[in-house]
Amino acid sequence: MRTREYVTGLAAAVCMMFAACMEDEPFKRPYEGLAPRQLADDWVVSTPEHEHVNRQKLEQVFQIAYREDRFRLLRSVTIVRNGKLVAESYAQDTDDIYRIQNVKSVTKTFTSILTGIALHEKILDSLNQPLSSIFPEYFDAHPDKKGITLRHALTMRTGLYYNDEEHAYKFRFSNNVIDYILASPLNGPPGVRFFYSDDNPTLVSYAIQRKYGRPMADFANEVLFKPLGITDWIWESHNDNISFGGSNMYLKPRDMAKVGQMLLQNGVWKGRRIVDSAWIAEATRLQVPEYGYGYYFWVLEALGVYQASGHGGQSIIVVPSKELVVVVTAWPYMTDTGWLRDNFEGTLLKDVIAACE
Repeated sequence: MRTREYVTGLAAAVCMMFAACMEDEPFKRPYEGLAPRQLADDWVVSTPEHEHVNRQKLEQVFQIAYREDRFRLLRSVTIVRNGKLVAESYAQDTDDIYRIQNVKSVTKTFTSILTGIALHEKILDSLNQPLSSIFPEYFDAHPDKKGITLRHALTMRTGLYYNDEEHAYKFRFSNNVIDYILASPLNGPPGVRFFYSDDNPTLVSYAIQRKYGRPMADFANEVLFKPLGITDWIWESHNDNISFGGSNMYLKPRDMAKVGQMLLQNGVWKGRRIVDSAWIAEATRLQVPEYGYGYYFWVLEALGVYQASGHGGQSIIVVPSKELVVVVTAWPYMTDTGWLRDNFEGTLLKDVIAACE
């Protein structure tokens, strides 16, 4: 287990500083195929043919992903079919297979998973539990927020509003982040308006911390990472030792795929129950239909897909009807659309699904 604070703003600044220079330089390796490597990491390696995936269609997807004029910041694609690793490729550096990276808002989905485990283990009472019943002292100065429940936080409908430019730095480096969050103005009563932010999952993180007795990252290590055999990870925390609920967790692509496969298997990994299947079904169901949102999962009903999604192109995509998990990673800090150009789930995911026979 590794948890520590990282000043990722510095990494972002460095990336942006060199962006102009890299624009004219080759950013990706030549495409060399999609065969997965054999590693001692619990994955059974197979081939597209053995798992009824059309190799030609899959090769076309990977070749497009490697193009310099498309998916410029893409780092890796990992595909699991029928519980077996059938394809992977690391477009920028083959050693990315061993590296953890910031998965950004994919972290929110992990907070959802841990909430389901905490509910099942009676650490949390129910989704209708007011946060003010878990850490009441924080609401003395913010009585207008006492109606906020866990459900409101999990659906981004706490009513809390902030201006991102003014908020982001202070949120990250606050010495009392819960008070800082609750000091935000309300843009409506809880349960009404959807407003996506890192604030809401951080409130959930602290709720778990208060009931569990240690930071949510420690809870994750005990009930999720160790059972999945995930040993190399980082989950950053605020200055007051509260795990970020919405961002700044670092994982390897293959370990992200383990989480996706566990979800696909209704919460079971290697015969061990990790997450209650009822929670997975509820969390991946549309809770905020107008935004395609569950409990920190994005739900693409038209494709029969649910996913964890993070800034820059980080994704864990689960397609239950096809017994398929797709993991995508990219440079997490760039925001310039000229660099992003494309997103995998918006253009290539349909082709991957279609390749599964």
